[in-house]
Amino acid sequence: MKAKMTKLLHRLKNTVSSSPLDKATAVQYAYRLILGREPSAAEVLAHLGHPDLQALRRSFFESQEFRSNYRWLCGATLSGYEPPLSVQDWVDPATLKRLFVHIQASWRTIGEQEPYWSVLSADEYKLANIQGRLEEFYRSGWESFHLLVNTMKRNGLDDRLEDKTLLEYGCGVGRVTNVLAQKFKRVHAYDVSTSHLALARQVTDSLGLANVHYVAVQSLRDMQELPQVDMAYSIIVLQHNPPPIIRLILESMLDALKPGGTALFQLLTYQEGYSFRVEEYLSSPRPAQIEMHVLPQQRVFEIIADKRCRVLEVLDDALAGYRKGQLSNTFLVQKR
Repeated sequence: MKAKMTKLLHRLKNTVSSSPLDKATAVQYAYRLILGREPSAAEVLAHLGHPDLQALRRSFFESQEFRSNYRWLCGATLSGYEPPLSVQDWVDPATLKRLFVHIQASWRTIGEQEPYWSVLSADEYKLANIQGRLEEFYRSGWESFHLLVNTMKRNGLDDRLEDKTLLEYGCGVGRVTNVLAQKFKRVHAYDVSTSHLALARQVTDSLGLANVHYVAVQSLRDMQELPQVDMAYSIIVLQHNPPPIIRLILESMLDALKPGGTALFQLLTYQEGYSFRVEEYLSSPRPAQIEMHVLPQQRVFEIIADKRCRVLEVLDDALAGYRKGQLSNTFLVQKR
């Protein structure tokens, strides 16, 4: 095996600096070795301009595809030399309402156009391709559930869930909701998109589950007046809201925890070049699209402390993709 690899690398070294035909062969082998797949003709053509093997290799190892699929080989996304971000996360109630109305309208449109893809942004989950893949889509909810349970166990938390109540903020089409409902006594599932909720209810009904309480978030009050629960959960949701809305959701979720209750939530905490100023944001026309926003770790820790909670664990994750200069974290916290 080692001899074969040496021979192959030697061939790459010899071909990448020679004729265009040999370069094409080198690119094909780079796709197979580094990305584990066959390239299209257009992809091969796009890489023919690299002057040598080092440049070719660098382009593959620094590609988003490699970093997403082989994260464990890539190292940390932040060096520690990154500058601070300018993020406004406090606004007056009237401005907060304007932000909410924008997000509400945007997600209702997205929910009507691409409900499954908006939850897991892979081409196979677009409406044009979803036929035959729904079972796979919903089965992925079990992976999220097992991650939740493993995180609880690792931190010495009681993982007996049958007598516990859970709040899920941003339930979408019920990908994780209907798994949680099979394990928890009761699930309160909140979402701003009525289209998403309609699909989530269909799955709940098809499974014969009667312990899910769906709530359409139609106002800031709906976001703030949450039931008291043993656990709060929000994954791949907070980052799609402007920072003041992230703050409000996070504060409300932690307020909803009973004493000793726990919350597991994920959000982007750093993205190089990101900034948020509310008037600048609201002054620009914004079509319905999936937005990505950041709330720095320092602000998250402040909110956790203000809500009388303590941090049990902070994980780096790839739930917002894996890019240099970007950090996504999953937090596990407990109410004091």
